[in-house]
Amino acid sequence: MKSKAYKIILVAAFFVILLIIPVLTFINLPEEERPFSENENRYLSAFPKISSETYFDKSAMTGFEEWFSDRFFGREGWIKIKNATERFIGKTEVNGIFTVDDRMMQKWSGYDKEFIDKNISAINVFTERHSDIPVSFMLAPTSQEIYGNLLPDCTPIGSQSELNEYCRENLNCQVIDIFPALKAHAEEYIYYRTDHHWTTYGAYIAYAAAAEQLGYQATPLSSFDIEHASSDFRGTLYSKTLDDSVTPDIMDYYHFNGKAADITLTINDGYGEKEYDSLYFREYLEVKDKYSSFMGTNSPVMKITSNENPNGQSILIFKDSYAHAFIPFLVNHYSNITILDLRYINASYNSIVDMSEFDSVLILYNAITFSEDTGPVKLRFE
Repeated sequence: MKSKAYKIILVAAFFVILLIIPVLTFINLPEEERPFSENENRYLSAFPKISSETYFDKSAMTGFEEWFSDRFFGREGWIKIKNATERFIGKTEVNGIFTVDDRMMQKWSGYDKEFIDKNISAINVFTERHSDIPVSFMLAPTSQEIYGNLLPDCTPIGSQSELNEYCRENLNCQVIDIFPALKAHAEEYIYYRTDHHWTTYGAYIAYAAAAEQLGYQATPLSSFDIEHASSDFRGTLYSKTLDDSVTPDIMDYYHFNGKAADITLTINDGYGEKEYDSLYFREYLEVKDKYSSFMGTNSPVMKITSNENPNGQSILIFKDSYAHAFIPFLVNHYSNITILDLRYINASYNSIVDMSEFDSVLILYNAITFSEDTGPVKLRFE
């Protein structure tokens, strides 16, 4: 009898949840058609268009599932419970994120050689086309490469050092190897615990390691005043795990000689240009996406003009978001820095910049972006 009663209770509970959760979801729908999820840093799915065509090709049903899933009542709470359960049973990886020793790391299993060859070929074509301009390539390791030794021996992860060496052997431009410098500082705070980027100090280590090959003398660390801009940063990796057990991150700004750089930052977001007098956007410190306080969110085109060094050299940088914490260190060495993010550009780079204006080119990507994103391939486009 007890067993039968227990089954009845379970079935009843199941139907209660099946009915109540959808009702609560529709009662608590946000007013906006596409509300913004601060935790996931994206707009939620829009309600699908319903027509005979979308009905028969099933896109309407798929769209509705995505729309409902994004608004599921208590969604983040359920995700936390699911992820906590997986950690409780001993899983090191949850939703593509390793968590070990108070640290999160984005999983990277390796690279597709054919895909990498396309990116390498694109850079080689670019280098040959602009043979009169020094071109440098810098691959940034992610935290998995630096701290992968903390994972169990049987964990299936790829070697970013191997990828870096493959690029060095096959690229026809100068390859700047910052891996040894970062590994030498592994015991220090060079990568965020809850985000996939390097810290400002990690970016400084890369800047100093690249100095000689890029043709400048690195500014000593002692020349900077360090401002702790935030102590409660939880980044992209936290968004995937919602694991509150990992210590929030500290975000630092480095000020040369204790003052803000005298620069003009021009950002073109694809809709127009705006000018700013700072590289730091402090309003982002008040929201979850605090990393965007470094030069704002990813934009197609950015230009930095140094008002203190008007007669210096100009550099063109092709980049991903790792560059945002790195580039502020360069303003003491260049008069003009033009930054292109090919992930947000459909046109040819030649239609955006005049290559004759630049004294050098830097291509900076982290290992995961370079091995998965088609951005560098666009270097071939005319």
